[in-house]
Amino acid sequence: MRLIWLAALFLAFSLLFFTCQSSSTQQESAPPPPPQPTALTGQQLARTYCGNCHALPDPSLLDKKTWQTGVLPQMALRMGQSNQQMQALGQFSDQAELTRIIEANIFPDRPTVAPADWQKIVAYYTTQAPDSLPPQASHTPLRVDLPLFKPESSPKSVDALVTLLRYDSLTNRIWAGTQRGQLIGLNQSLQRVDSMQFSSPPVDLATSQTAGSSLLLVGVLNPNDRLAGSWGPLNPQTKTVSPQIQQLDRPVQVTTADLNRDGRDDRIICQFGHYLGKLSWFEQTPTGYREHVLDPVPGARQTIVRDLNADGWPDVLALLTQGDEQVAAFYNQHDGTFRKTTLLRFPPVYGSSFIELADIDRDGAPDLIYTNGDNADYSIIPKPYHGVRIFKNVGQYRFRQQWFYPMYGATQTLVRDFDRDGDLDMATIAQFPDYDRQPNASFAYFENRGNGQFQPRTFANNSRGRWLTIDAGDVDQDGDLDLLLGAFFRPTHPRHADLMNQWRRPGAGVLLLRNTLR
Repeated sequence: MRLIWLAALFLAFSLLFFTCQSSSTQQESAPPPPPQPTALTGQQLARTYCGNCHALPDPSLLDKKTWQTGVLPQMALRMGQSNQQMQALGQFSDQAELTRIIEANIFPDRPTVAPADWQKIVAYYTTQAPDSLPPQASHTPLRVDLPLFKPESSPKSVDALVTLLRYDSLTNRIWAGTQRGQLIGLNQSLQRVDSMQFSSPPVDLATSQTAGSSLLLVGVLNPNDRLAGSWGPLNPQTKTVSPQIQQLDRPVQVTTADLNRDGRDDRIICQFGHYLGKLSWFEQTPTGYREHVLDPVPGARQTIVRDLNADGWPDVLALLTQGDEQVAAFYNQHDGTFRKTTLLRFPPVYGSSFIELADIDRDGAPDLIYTNGDNADYSIIPKPYHGVRIFKNVGQYRFRQQWFYPMYGATQTLVRDFDRDGDLDMATIAQFPDYDRQPNASFAYFENRGNGQFQPRTFANNSRGRWLTIDAGDVDQDGDLDLLLGAFFRPTHPRHADLMNQWRRPGAGVLLLRNTLR
């Protein structure tokens, strides 16, 4: 296999070389001259080159060591300043994926900035960065007292490899997808009552009375750009999926809406990818689906469909991550095209992870609830700016931050009236908490006290799972909302061996927080 892979890599470079040679011969043009050094400072250069692609990260967002060993080497690869290009390309074992990466010029072989100027950028970040990051800002402590919910574990039904967790109110069934490609059905006692096997991990499931069920398969779960994902209707009787949209780049979410108002449901698919990726909407036609690209960028994480400008047409609100982190509105132009407006933008180390629209302050305008805490890339350190934020809608979907609760590694939040007192509460999970100082901060329930005040609560030993997914529903059919947590095993430091042993236990994948209100 190693020889085959090396031959494929050599072939890709040969094709690229001869293509470039042929193009150069035909056009009879010399390669562009190398960039020349400037008199700009490192800060000015960072603003010019780094701020041109994403929100400019301040050096204070990371410590010196993380800039030096984690982020800057990756920046060097992207700016043609590294001699590790061959090693970077060597990570791709799939020929088609390798070819796409080369054609996209992800790792340019020529400098995009003069080497002297690049060193100024490096010096700016490494000299201005702190030796270590400060602790989280002062905030209300997490109270280990959760009388509203009673934790109930799964009886060895699902292992801690959960990639999808959904409560289906039509069948009163819990569905858990796993990294092994399973889709497992559970009853309200978390006992396994159904099971299906697919070619790749399920990551999104939709059910409706009229359209039935459909399933999104990611293809390859770990970071990659293989066109192996697919979406299609799920047949519960034959336990198969009939793919209608294929060759997706690591898709993570699908949203259904009739975007062009032709009476047929279209699909918006977040193709997260890795170095590549895109946000697309697939128009349903009488003969199949036609793709329209909304944004050709990696990191599309989530979409919400709303009529944002009150013109009677559905628009798309999207969370884009993986570099240029932002919340963007795509306004429907009534002809199949959309106009993008960036509503919020965050530095590339923020780790944006989830958004919801909900009228938290009950003023009639939906606010934006945002979590950031993805911490699996090139800067894996506890970050004090991770957490949960509420951005108030100040009119026409313009947002201003109103509330922030620091929470290391915050992954997702659910905004619901869990205690049925007329206001909205929040349940939040964190895949990357600080297991050294706050291992119990992997789940938080924010009880709404009114006037923008929330009481954060959790339950004892909530670190028994490394939570990646969360859902809500009336699982026991008693009229209140229960919570479901899905765990995904990811190793951490050896000093957390006791925790990892809990995560590895058979059947530790799903936890029910049963609402005790009724």
